[in-house]
Order: sequence, then structure tokens, then C-alpha cells
Amino acid sequence: MTPEDQSLDPEFFLAHQPFTLYRLARAKYANLSGIGAALAPGRWNSSGQEAIYTSTEVGVPVLEMLAHTPKDLIPSNLALMKIRVSGQWTAHKNALFDAKTSGSLWIYRSIAETRDDFQKSQHWFPGGDNPFAVAVPSVIVPVWNVVLYPKGIGFWDHVSLESIEPFQFDPRLFPENTPVETAQQ
Repeated sequence: MTPEDQSLDPEFFLAHQPFTLYRLARAKYANLSGIGAALAPGRWNSSGQEAIYTSTEVGVPVLEMLAHTPKDLIPSNLALMKIRVSGQWTAHKNALFDAKTSGSLWIYRSIAETRDDFQKSQHWFPGGDNPFAVAVPSVIVPVWNVVLYPKGIGFWDHVSLESIEPFQFDPRLFPENTPVETAQQ
């Protein structure tokens, strides 16, 4: 089974209300603006669309960054963000919905399902819906990644930054004698 074939149980989100998300980012992007992804779009946001890529497990953002980082320099000036998502969720089709704020979190059980929906729509959110979050399985390990959209309905009602801590990679994760990045990025 490839990572794109795996399917996760959406009950995770009903069992963990509220829940905590984690993000590893350059210190200057350690905020809830989503501007970094708008400038350099990822798999689940378009150019110019603010997004914050997170995970339900603290180690996954580290693995994701390692997978996307050249191994000739150890990244520096990083921060680990802990983000809290609150709400009184009720399940509604493939989403969690908070009737009080109209905020929603869409849940995709597989990467293939998410990609199909993303490619079918001219805009990421078909039908005019505007969730503040989309949950999709990680490609790296079988856990949930959650993409937050600061302009989504209910984002500021449900999402808060709990903490920001400096983060350094253990040099043993890189080839021996790899220098630490010195440029401020």
C-alpha cells in the first residue's frame, strides 16, 4: 500500500475536541497569517491563498521538513508552533461543523480523494463553501495533517496560537560535518 492509498478514520477529530496541531516553520513565518504558503503554495493551496500546514502529531512537521530540505545545510532559525483548535463539533457528511460559528473542518480519508476534489474544482472550495480547515492523511506517515485557512469561516473563532518555541535539528539527522545554515531566512 502506498501512502496515497491509505485511509484514516475521521473519528479522530470527534474523539479529540478540542485538539492540538503542530507546525515547524521559519521563525519569521511562525504565526497564523498563512502568508508563507500564499507566496510558495503547497499541495493544498493555490498561489496567493493563505494556508498553514500542520499535523496532529508533533514529529510529523519535523519529518515533512526533512523530506523537503536539501541535506547540504542544517536549517536554522526555526520555530515549533503549537496551535489549538476548539469547537463543539457535529459530524455533517465529510466535515465537522460548529453551528454556533458556522465554522467547518472538511475531512478527506485519503490523499487520492483530496487530490480528486482539488483538481475537479476551479477553486479549492467548490460550491462557495469556505471551511477554515481541511484534514488529509500525511504522505510521510499514517497520521492526520490539517491545512488551516485564515480566511475561512470561523478560523479566528476556533484557532489560537498556544505557543512558539525555538527549534533546532539534531545534527545526527544530516550527513557528518554538514554545516548549520547561517543566513537569516
